[in-house]
Amino acid sequence: DRPTVVDLLAGVVLCEDNDEYDEIKDYVLGIILAAGKPLFSQSMPSQGAPTCDHQSLHHLLFPEILYFRLEAAAIDNTSIIPIKSSEAYTIDPVLDRAFMEELDTNDHLARYIPEKIVVTKLFLRGTSSVAAAVQVDGRDMFCKARGLFDTSEGREVEHLGKMLRAFPQQGTLRVPQLLGYIYHKDTKQVLGFLRQWVPGRRLSEIDVANTTAETRRKWVSQIRESIQLLHKQGLVWGDGKPSNIIIDERDDAWLIDFGGGFTDGWVDKELAETTEGDEQALAKITKLLSGDNVLVFSS
Repeated sequence: DRPTVVDLLAGVVLCEDNDEYDEIKDYVLGIILAAGKPLFSQSMPSQGAPTCDHQSLHHLLFPEILYFRLEAAAIDNTSIIPIKSSEAYTIDPVLDRAFMEELDTNDHLARYIPEKIVVTKLFLRGTSSVAAAVQVDGRDMFCKARGLFDTSEGREVEHLGKMLRAFPQQGTLRVPQLLGYIYHKDTKQVLGFLRQWVPGRRLSEIDVANTTAETRRKWVSQIRESIQLLHKQGLVWGDGKPSNIIIDERDDAWLIDFGGGFTDGWVDKELAETTEGDEQALAKITKLLSGDNVLVFSS
């Protein structure tokens, strides 16, 4: 008998060689895409389709799902057939509540369903994450959503919660304040968080050479002060670098992105998510702002 796509997929499951695994997987994917190209092309939005701005966050987190069945009598006789959702086997990650016991949330903060959140500017949209400027009840905020447990977003929301407890008065610490959580209205699962929106530019986008020495000294002082305040509370910035600093409309420096990790050129891998790593990043940012050197930024 001629082999089918199912036979190839079975081989992928049993394959122990990584290169062979990738080769078979790519080959199978090519067969599926070729068979479904006419249908997939019809399902894709046109180039003139509206952007995601000013749509509800729910639309981005839970887009329409199309269901298909793979019919493969043989590799050269493969077809894709549209089916109803009731005929498909799916796993919805939203129904997984196991991580809820692990996520440290603040019970006093407001909770919002994504249907009530309007996206005003989309920064990132992946298969499991959204980062966007949003409006909630007419107020500008920033959100990160979808899948928090054991992720950089989970680390960030927990750190922002700890900062809120340590610095309840807005303005005490130049870090955007945690404002609330996004949750699924049926399962009550926390899908993401909302924080204060700080309009401005990333330090990595600013022409430091044409910035006055007085302003650069102010930024160094503000960044150092924020890091010191965090360390006194046992908190760490984590991925310190110019692209994680916002210079607001008043020329004040804010620290953002507490998801952890490190970036080559700013923090050594062995110092990631430590106070020593923060100090290393601070020293390099201070050197940048001293105006004595020209740097190429890493994102």
